[in-house]
Order: sequence, then C-alpha cells, then structure tokens
Amino acid sequence: MSFRIIRGAGRVQKLKVSLPGEAKALSGSHEHVMDVEKQAFEQGYAEGERIGKEMGEKMVETIVKRYDHAIARLAETHKALADSMEEEIVRLALAISRKIVQRELAMDPDIVSAVAAVALKRVSSHQSITLRVSRQDFGRVRAAIATTNPAVQVIEDTSLERGDFVVDTGQTHLDGRIASQLEAIGHVLFDD
Repeated sequence: MSFRIIRGAGRVQKLKVSLPGEAKALSGSHEHVMDVEKQAFEQGYAEGERIGKEMGEKMVETIVKRYDHAIARLAETHKALADSMEEEIVRLALAISRKIVQRELAMDPDIVSAVAAVALKRVSSHQSITLRVSRQDFGRVRAAIATTNPAVQVIEDTSLERGDFVVDTGQTHLDGRIASQLEAIGHVLFDD
C-alpha cells in the first residue's frame, strides 16, 4: 500500500491507494490471524482440560487411597474388637455354666455320685483305686460307691469344692473338678 499527497486549493489530502490484490491479502491476513487465535485458544483449552483432568485424577486417587487405608484400619479394629468380645463372651458363658452346675449340685447332690461312678467305670480294671471328694459330698458319695464298688477307697479332701472329685490309681489320674472341666471346655473354645 502506498500513500500520495495531493495538493489542491489550499488543502492537503492524503489518499490511500492500494493495489488490487492488497485488499485480499489484508483480508486473508486478518482471517489467518483469527484462525491462529482460534487454534491457540483451542489448544490452550484442550491443554487446560488435560491438566485439570490429571489433577482431578490425582486428587481422586489420593482420596481413594486415604479411604482404602481408613477402611483397612476400621476392619482391623473391628476384628480386634470382635476377637476380644468373643473371649469375654466365652469367659462369661463359662462363669454362668459354673453357677448353673453349682445350682444343680445343690438341688440334686446325688449327681456327684453318678458322675464319679461313670469315672470309676473307666478305671475298673485298675488296682488300688482312690476317690477323693469334697467334705460336703463325702458321706453321700461314700455310701453310694460302697454299695456298687466296695474296693474303691473314698477319701474326704478339704481342698475340693462341692461337686468336685479326683480318681487316682497307680496308673491313672482323673480330674473331675468342675473348674478343671470348665477350663478344658475353655481351651477347646479358645483353640489353645
């Protein structure tokens, strides 16, 4: 494009003269600039979208890891609590069982004689059988055993509680104490 100054009747005018293809070039140049701007905008938008997506994914991944860790800790706590509760429940059940057995023995003292007789059958082929029982059960058990198995020596043992008995022979020792029986049940329940 070129400019020419034309002088005329006292005034100066500046005329703009352009070549025939120059208008198209300017118009095309403007369109080209617009296309470049549009392309740059789209690239920037796509890049921003990609970066935003990556940042969002990293945030979500961090949050998911945190939740996974919290859930794992919660599961561990739940298991530990359940295990400790299980032990306490078994201990409580054993204590209740002991009370029930004691109540049954108080209501029917002949139970000791019957259970001791069953234990004595297991060692009937042995020589020198001794049956130790508590002071509370001594008279009743001695009378019951004397009629069925007079060779068994029944002895009062003050260390035993009502319902307890111990069978001793030269070869065997049978512990019929209630506490021992409940302890054996506890070992089975606790997998000891």
